[in-house]
Amino acid sequence: YYCNDTVVGVKATGMNFYVAMRDLEQMSWPIAISQCQSYTFCGNVNGTLPTRDQLVTIYNNKSRVNTLLSTNGGTQLTNDYYWSSSGKYSNEYNYIVSMSDGTNDNRDYYDYYHYVRPILESY
Repeated sequence: YYCNDTVVGVKATGMNFYVAMRDLEQMSWPIAISQCQSYTFCGNVNGTLPTRDQLVTIYNNKSRVNTLLSTNGGTQLTNDYYWSSSGKYSNEYNYIVSMSDGTNDNRDYYDYYHYVRPILESY
């Protein structure tokens, strides 16, 4: 995804969303939601926190996504857990997905800090 001749997001073949060029800092889930919604890809085009399925798609395409990120001046995904917007069990637990092996887990979103990578839905 380009903005003013600068790559601000990448996507691998078959993905229907763009991945931001850099992680946001590690944070709790409530802050992650807010930060992703205010993350600006370009002008008034804001991002969102990916769903669990979108994070699994990123993991499944991680090699290609990391190559695109590196080639276009971004930073590669870290081999750690990322927050998703998908919840489980109650309003205080949300899924995380590991970029090292693709495993899914859930965490209390107030007590844990994980990586955050905004996405932009394709349109």
